[in-house]
Amino acid sequence: MEAYQPQYEGSPNPVALVGVHLAKKGLSGAIACDFKRISRKKAQFKALTTAYKADYGVDFELTASATGKEPCVLAKFDDGSTAMLLDARDLALAAGDIKKFDKTLRAKMLFFF
Repeated sequence: MEAYQPQYEGSPNPVALVGVHLAKKGLSGAIACDFKRISRKKAQFKALTTAYKADYGVDFELTASATGKEPCVLAKFDDGSTAMLLDARDLALAAGDIKKFDKTLRAKMLFFF
């Protein structure tokens, strides 16, 4: 597969996807965070991140936050900007299913990449 090229000339290049999970401690935080339910499936999530690296040339970073917009998945670009690809609603619809998550994320990436 050829290396990813931006859709439009002058578009910033994506450098990473950032999965932001809800920063709540304890069992209630793990159950309440839809992104954490996906990322805890270690082998499947690692295979998914490897596929994104091969297909798009982007790393998948994980972080925690408690600012009100999480859980979500962000795209980080080489010019320092970010864009939200998946919000809490999108992650809730995936319902912890890696295949649904992958399909939804790839569909959203078409708009930004």
